[in-house]
Amino acid sequence: MSTENEESIYERVARLEDEIATLKNEIDVIKSAIRNKIARHEVSQIKHGKDIASIID
Repeated sequence: MSTENEESIYERVARLEDEIATLKNEIDVIKSAIRNKIARHEVSQIKHGKDIASIID
């Protein structure tokens, strides 16, 4: 039914799982960068004398 050129369902699932893991890592990096940007902005606002509530945990 399948030929040597076709990948098996298990190979496809394994490849997709690897891609999902890579995307999750990239999302974590983006989340960290956004969190740092928000923190720097909050510090800047405090330095300017503005009373703010942090939106970071």
